Amino acid sequence: MRKMCLAVFLFCGVARPAAAQGAKVVVPGWDASWDIDPKTARVGQHLGRPAVFLRGQFPPILASGIEFTDGTIEFDMSALPGGNFVGLVFRYADGFNHENVYFRLHRSGEFEAVQYAPRVNGSGGTWQLYPQFFGRAVLPVDGWVHVRAEIRGSSMELFVADSTKPLIVVPRLRGIPRSGRVGLWGRVNDMPEQWTAAIANLRIRTRDPAAIVAVDTTGLPAGTVTGWQVAGPYAAPDSTVLPPRPKANEWRPIAVEELGLVNITKLLRKPTAGRFVAYLRTVITMDSARVVPLELGYSDDIVLWLNGIPVFAGINSLGSHYPGFLGLANSAVDHVYLPLKAGDNELLAAVSDRIAGWGLKARLLEKSSITEAKAR
Repeated sequence: MRKMCLAVFLFCGVARPAAAQGAKVVVPGWDASWDIDPKTARVGQHLGRPAVFLRGQFPPILASGIEFTDGTIEFDMSALPGGNFVGLVFRYADGFNHENVYFRLHRSGEFEAVQYAPRVNGSGGTWQLYPQFFGRAVLPVDGWVHVRAEIRGSSMELFVADSTKPLIVVPRLRGIPRSGRVGLWGRVNDMPEQWTAAIANLRIRTRDPAAIVAVDTTGLPAGTVTGWQVAGPYAAPDSTVLPPRPKANEWRPIAVEELGLVNITKLLRKPTAGRFVAYLRTVITMDSARVVPLELGYSDDIVLWLNGIPVFAGINSLGSHYPGFLGLANSAVDHVYLPLKAGDNELLAAVSDRIAGWGLKARLLEKSSITEAKAR
């Protein structure tokens, strides 16, 4: 099980939404005072520096008296033997909504060593939805690496080690809160009592907020399917049985993000445990009947209907294809050949989620007219 818990702190348990509890602690060399829960953190010495050791799962340790919107957050980090995860949270509203950058210590040097993946609407992280925000970095055991996050309005640049080039650039942050607290969390998979890393020299410098940038869909990949509506979530504990199709008054519009992602997580709050389904629908308008390939990415499972007829079912969840399979919602996970008729064609999808984000990408590999979803 430990090897399977590859991504963020919520894979193998349910998040606790409360903020960190405990006395306010001043850490030598750190800015601010900190709410530190002794169950998840302790102050000590590591490699000659005053440091905070992290373990457990959630809540994180949180800076006291700082409401952070824009600015710089930087610290030094040292992985401990057997450590798995360290995360930096900012604009932290609660355990259900915050920006989140985390380090997979056990994947040091690999493509998924670092990732930006906010927690949105109670999701178990959104890492499967945003594979474009992975980064490769060396995260040394018993050695220090410097981390610096520059947050300006809608954007973030993350620097790791002494590089002058950011490791991860996020042009538009995907979290919901505009401001909130700054914190850290850490864990070792299935071993909450074991320390995962030491943190030293944490600095927080705030700046005046910059302008917020709107979602830019002008550069969507050619053929991106838009005009979606969504309904749900519906409990579906049996993966072989889908909930009834939604009623007409249960549908509402859902936007498409950059790269064509329909981020269900951001609109629907799914309960923290169990399997749930959201329905998506749109209309594809064709000038003549023909078969058109559809490029499809999704998380975690999907069933697809065209004009009321099932045409595809797929699974793209963590570990579903082989041990260690990540189940990322890349745009070309699967291809489906749609027998489209002249005029309007209803495309209906049932998308299920267990962990790490809930979404869909769909792109027709032929020019077609995509209209807004229509009520049926």
